[in-house]
Amino acid sequence: MRPLAVVGIAAVAVGFVAVANRGVAAALDPSAVVVTLIGVLAVAQGIRYANERRGRDRRTAVPGEPERRELATVPGEDLDERIARVIGASRGGYATRRELRERVRTVAVAAVARDRNCSTAAAERAVDAGDWTDDPTAAAFLDGDASYPVRVRLRAAVRGRPRYGYGLSAAIDAIGRLDADAGADPPEATQ
Repeated sequence: MRPLAVVGIAAVAVGFVAVANRGVAAALDPSAVVVTLIGVLAVAQGIRYANERRGRDRRTAVPGEPERRELATVPGEDLDERIARVIGASRGGYATRRELRERVRTVAVAAVARDRNCSTAAAERAVDAGDWTDDPTAAAFLDGDASYPVRVRLRAAVRGRPRYGYGLSAAIDAIGRLDADAGADPPEATQ
């Protein structure tokens, strides 16, 4: 057995005897000599551990691969993709444009009904007549018979973009203004 282990076992045994017999505890008066002896033993033990650590190999931990975040769907992403496809320079897409116009019209009717505190039928008539907003571009977007203002047609022709994109943007902005005036959060065109 190692000498330090023998000293440790002896110290524990003396401690048990001191608890059982008060006479032994009185003999071990913790004077300055005993406290100094305990301090010296503690320093010696610390030096022994430090010396033992000095001879060991130092290895660093290698962290593993970090977790990858799972991609989440963004609300409205599908609508944004449709708008980009419709406004883009690609040909066709009549059905997509019609569907998107109907979705915006539904949201506009709901916004007009909230803003004017009227029935849905009255709001539909206002949107169909084009008097639901002061913006002629937004009104022309939702009214199939009305034509876009000249400035919008010229801007679209110069930039080579369809008028549909200008009308869509104006209609969404007009709906947002209606909802902001009513104090409600602007609705999102959901599927």
